[in-house]
Amino acid sequence: QQTAYDAYIDNNPYLKSRRGLYAERNGGYAPWLTRFDLSVIQELYIKTGAKGTKNTLQLRLDILNVGNLVNNHWGVGYFTTTTQPVSVTIPSGTGGLPQYKLGTQVINGQTVLIQDSFVKAITLDNVWQAQVGLRYIFN
Repeated sequence: QQTAYDAYIDNNPYLKSRRGLYAERNGGYAPWLTRFDLSVIQELYIKTGAKGTKNTLQLRLDILNVGNLVNNHWGVGYFTTTTQPVSVTIPSGTGGLPQYKLGTQVINGQTVLIQDSFVKAITLDNVWQAQVGLRYIFN
């Protein structure tokens, strides 16, 4: 477990820079995430009726998380694998000596000792999405 714990610290830039020191509150927070959306609106004017009233037909295209449309590694969020990578227990009969245990995570369906601080989130928010809108405005 000691080797796995050292590898866990070395895989996290924040923990690696704080080795042997206290971790600051919220210091090892999730990686930065940038997402941006794009909206395109086209308005068409239509004269109707005997008076020539001008109504508007509005076409709209929204693309959410455009960066992920360009590159599938962009705009992807992360989840924390654990908030407590090491647990401490004091088993009875040990004279009060603490026992440390490294946490686990699931990789490819197998439970292994924790390796990653963060894993990519697999949610609908991490892929690009598009929607088309049509609106008729009466004046």
